Amino acid sequence: MLGPAVGARGAPAAERVLARARSPYNEIVVTQRGSVRTMYFVSDGTWYIESRWDTAHPRSLDLDYTRTMMAGFLVQPAARRLLMIGFGGGQISTYLFERIDGMEVDGVDIDPEVVRLARTYFGVPDDPRYRTHVSDGRLFVEKIRPGPRYDMIVLDAFRGVFVPYHLKTRQFYGALRERLAPGGVVVANLHHATRMYPHDRATFDAVFPACHAFASERGLQTTLVACRDDDPLGTFDLRARARAVAPYFDFDVLGLASRRYRTPNYGPGRVLEDGFDPKDLPEAAARHNRACHDDCPYPVR
Repeated sequence: MLGPAVGARGAPAAERVLARARSPYNEIVVTQRGSVRTMYFVSDGTWYIESRWDTAHPRSLDLDYTRTMMAGFLVQPAARRLLMIGFGGGQISTYLFERIDGMEVDGVDIDPEVVRLARTYFGVPDDPRYRTHVSDGRLFVEKIRPGPRYDMIVLDAFRGVFVPYHLKTRQFYGALRERLAPGGVVVANLHHATRMYPHDRATFDAVFPACHAFASERGLQTTLVACRDDDPLGTFDLRARARAVAPYFDFDVLGLASRRYRTPNYGPGRVLEDGFDPKDLPEAAARHNRACHDDCPYPVR
């Protein structure tokens, strides 16, 4: 899942380490404090929260940005086939799998240690309708055509505030749109305080005919819901869809609907382009492994 930009220098106090792993992609630590279990990625001494699961409330979402990403169901309330790119502890996909009847999940992460630790410590179901795949998200999407079409594709391939460039471009988003069923949506976790945010929005706007943005509860992140087909989605329709899906969820869905941005929250940006080739993946992984905040070396064109 690779999510929120919450970083701390050094190990969090009073948390018991359950597991550590190092892979070509990440240094991963799983901890527990009371009933709360957390997956961290450690980069240059900074611990970034990637997943958090309260074992005392196993069918709830602990992090506010994950609740905000349920906005995808305000736009496509009938979604039953989900692709998750950036798996982390699997909290978003597991939550939906357990709460929505008939949900099918494909969870994709490039890091085999992330998938292993998620299945060991974060309650990922052992079910044929819940599949995990160790693969780069771009390669997974491009290799499955023709094949099943998804009602919802969730993008959360973060490490801290950084997303690999080849998962941010017009070419990648175009491949995602081709994998959507009619009425399908792409749901993306974005950090609107970074310099890349206007370019991210411009790139989504270049590919998808309609996009709807929702502020997280604390206002630190934006969930963007990009539509395969044009969907103007007026306020009354949005609230009607929120009421229709509210029984699936255990938080204030109408409150989430009220946090849709009424005006754009970004300035001019450039469309991000790439000429990605599978042979470039090692270099992309190396860039992903470097600490990167506002000075990310993205080649904006």
